[in-house]
Amino acid sequence: MKAALSSVVTWFGSFGDGRAASATRPETRQEQPRMQPAIETPVAEPPAPPGAWTPTRLRFAAALWGEGFTGPGGEEEALRLSKPLGLHSSHSLLNLGAGLGGAARAITTAWGAWVSAYEQDPDLAAAGEALSKKAKLEKKAEVKVFDPAAPAFRPNYYHHALVQEAFWTIADKERTLAALTKSVKPGGQVVITDLTLGAGPLSPEDETARAWAQLDRSPAHLCSAEEETALLLRHGLDLRIAEDISARHVSQAVAAWRGMIEVLVAQPPTRPQALLVIREAELWLRRLALIRSGRLRLMRWHALRR
Repeated sequence: MKAALSSVVTWFGSFGDGRAASATRPETRQEQPRMQPAIETPVAEPPAPPGAWTPTRLRFAAALWGEGFTGPGGEEEALRLSKPLGLHSSHSLLNLGAGLGGAARAITTAWGAWVSAYEQDPDLAAAGEALSKKAKLEKKAEVKVFDPAAPAFRPNYYHHALVQEAFWTIADKERTLAALTKSVKPGGQVVITDLTLGAGPLSPEDETARAWAQLDRSPAHLCSAEEETALLLRHGLDLRIAEDISARHVSQAVAAWRGMIEVLVAQPPTRPQALLVIREAELWLRRLALIRSGRLRLMRWHALRR
């Protein structure tokens, strides 16, 4: 156990040397200079499948990424992605891939927009709605569950849309994208981030890829950035920007884990805490390894609905 935890500390502590440095831009290394709260001791819970969002995992996510978030960037990234939309208090925003609704709450607090946040994982959606109620933002930043097999969004209702890593876990992207584009008013802006394939498909014999897919939001239904771009164009989106934001994603993830390492060094974890850290670290070590090797990419698209 000590050796495994030591490997986590060493890997994230040294990330940025050698090949890793090419995936981390110096100007973004300190995007999350916050101190992490202490790690809570996991409580006994029923067995859950890999990747399940148990209450213990949600508490650890809050310690690692910030309350209301399940991945890198937190509030800063939510505002960065939404700023080009020019949101204000009379605007409505569809937020797909909402997770715990942290982005929705940050956006409505900063810009005043009314945000309808949708998340396909029912546990995340329920926890996100509870957090919105806790913040007294359940009306302006509502979090609901949606079914990719039968997505139902109000047609021609939203001024703009923000989609955060929602499509790579959906097999029938056509159905969800059609519902999304129809829900946005003509001329409305759509910002999408998504995980895509990089240099060719991931081999089923690739141990890193296989383990990552099991730990992350499996099953993964990945396509290339070019295929996803073509999909957006087919569904009435006038594409203005398509950019690879993998470097920023890696930088944000490493910054958060380095903050967690400070906690691990200052407060050596108990065995249950260490097991929790190692499990989550494995997911991110594998995801970042795939990104820095070029096998995965995180893309951002900015488009207008025709």
